[in-house]
Amino acid sequence: MVGASELAFRLLCRRYGTELAYTPMMNSELFAVDEEYRKEQFQCTQEDRPIVAHFSGNNAEIMVQAAKHVENRCDAIDLNLGCPQRVAYAGKFGSFLLAEEHRGTVLSIVRALSQNIKIPIFVKIRLLDTVPETIRLCQQLVVAGASLIAIHARYRVDLTLRTG
Repeated sequence: MVGASELAFRLLCRRYGTELAYTPMMNSELFAVDEEYRKEQFQCTQEDRPIVAHFSGNNAEIMVQAAKHVENRCDAIDLNLGCPQRVAYAGKFGSFLLAEEHRGTVLSIVRALSQNIKIPIFVKIRLLDTVPETIRLCQQLVVAGASLIAIHARYRVDLTLRTG
């Protein structure tokens, strides 16, 4: 999550038994090219392991470039397909990509990461409209190379009606 899982918070959580933590969601486009953004967004210590680098994005090549910067400093890469905020819809990432017409994009990202990154690839999703649709997506993600799928057990948000 943005603004909720920075290093100090993760270390506090680990003091109380947390074994695995995620970085805040990081923009893969900025992370791929901006060293200052990387320094600011990816802060980790030995005490903060295992750690999952949590990225948003919609481009397989850029996602791989971003992941390459941290694959030797974290334990897994996570693709965020769960963010329901307007910024995600405007930027065409997060739960926006769960629509059927974007399935090819999603699977190409997971495939590219799994083929080019030497650590596990995780994917965070939300529920689709039906259980069979959600299961089908999970099966497709596994075939594409996902090692773990986390399901935020809420539906995608309809930003017009504010439901989901």
